Amino acid sequence: MGGKPNLRQQQRISTRLSVTVTNEEGNSLTCQTANLSRAGMMVECESDRIDALISDHRTIAPKDPVALDVHFSVPVVTVQSVNVAARCHVVHLRRISRKLFHLGLQFSHFEGNGHDYVDQFVSRKLADD
Repeated sequence: MGGKPNLRQQQRISTRLSVTVTNEEGNSLTCQTANLSRAGMMVECESDRIDALISDHRTIAPKDPVALDVHFSVPVVTVQSVNVAARCHVVHLRRISRKLFHLGLQFSHFEGNGHDYVDQFVSRKLADD
């Protein structure tokens, strides 16, 4: 019996980072992260903004992933942040309230040292807890 793949293999940390999300057509918006892990992030967006990213209410399906680019900063030390750019696939889209959606994103590719920066940030936050 086949089941859904375990998408929660990495521990998540609660975050409130500003993230710019861009679709393949170049539509862009700024949202807030709800959580972050080494494998992906949960982003909070308002409903009218989601429509700009995922055109025509496209169905989220693993075999036909919706690709989005994300840009955000994570602090490497208390006074310095580094920029992270990554390509993501939309894993799920959930309505949280009338106007608020959670967009689950799984990282598929990082530019430069992005993965290392996210890994260091998550590891440091998990050690602090």
